[in-house]
Amino acid sequence: MRQNTWHAPVNGVFLGFLGAFALISLWKPQQGFSQSENRYLQTRPEFSWESLLDGSFGTAYEAYLSDQFPFREGWIGVGTGFRRLQGAGDVNGVYFGKDRYLMERFEREDLEGEVLDRNLEAAAQLLAWAGETLGMDRTRVMLVPSAAQVLKDRLPFLAAPYDQSRITKRLGQMLAERLGQEAAAGLMVPAEEALTAHSREPIYYRTDHHWTALGAYRGYEAWAESAGLAAWPREDFTVKTVSDSFLGTIYSKVNIPWPADTIQAYLPAEGPAYTVYYDGAETPGELYNYGALEGKDQYSFYMDGNHGLTRAARKEAAPESEGAGRRILLVKDSYAHAMAPFVMNHFEELHMIDLRYYNGDIRAYIQEQGITDLLVLYGIPQFAAERTAAKMR
Repeated sequence: MRQNTWHAPVNGVFLGFLGAFALISLWKPQQGFSQSENRYLQTRPEFSWESLLDGSFGTAYEAYLSDQFPFREGWIGVGTGFRRLQGAGDVNGVYFGKDRYLMERFEREDLEGEVLDRNLEAAAQLLAWAGETLGMDRTRVMLVPSAAQVLKDRLPFLAAPYDQSRITKRLGQMLAERLGQEAAAGLMVPAEEALTAHSREPIYYRTDHHWTALGAYRGYEAWAESAGLAAWPREDFTVKTVSDSFLGTIYSKVNIPWPADTIQAYLPAEGPAYTVYYDGAETPGELYNYGALEGKDQYSFYMDGNHGLTRAARKEAAPESEGAGRRILLVKDSYAHAMAPFVMNHFEELHMIDLRYYNGDIRAYIQEQGITDLLVLYGIPQFAAERTAAKMR
């Protein structure tokens, strides 16, 4: 029987290809942070017999090979292109939606689990304490759904993502057990309802997981109504497009040619001057960082991106001015950054704590700083997966 003679050279080329890339990966410097994906990459794990036996070394090393693979971003684009040619409606956890929307795909196992359970318990404890300490009318929580939850008419055919409202309902039930049904309902800002009512507007970026400035404004309206405040009308702001070249974190997961997003700022016609501190360092009195528009992470334009502790205060706050004597604390992730400038207009001081970078006691901070209002504000997928959110308890 005649044997195929082409297997050996093909196998040799394939093994040589893998060997060459393995050598390159050992030679090239490790990349600690991916600007395109806006996340830290897995570096080469340290070997120990203990980590080998419990399996953690193998898991970490597999992640290291994936994150540090040579020319990784280019290969992501090549793989996405092939999957698209095959007619795939989603690739690498990303839906290719209508109207050129890229939306993250979340399944039940992506969001539910021990991390979410701990975070819900911690948030319920903090909110119950704050409601009793600051007052129910001064305490709010706002869990913001991702685009796939709100823009359902833009999803590809047969897409069936996880229902993120389940998480909001669970938190409401936990608060009701502590505070009663009526009080718990008052603490919950109906973010999904407010955004769904404006789903035909550009309230989410097409290439990023955040809401746009307009989406944040719609969220601000819902929060203000829930908190008994009069939201500033859109006519009171000058809307300025500051970038038309934004390609966000979801785009980086597919890395193929795609139309860029625009970034906008809502500027009050007669906005007050501020003193702003990021992690204790004073900056020029701006709530926006125009320098961030020159880099990859352009969303850091809002509130200068991620900081453990942010504080903004009006330079001149007359006793009769709106919000005089009131200080609000946002316990948050980056979803809060685009909404914070709207919230700032109703308070003498705005404080923000990001538990990914802050290890202090939140309750002690509230008391020491004379905080009068609290808003817990997270994107739902981020809240479900972020282990540090459990520090709220």
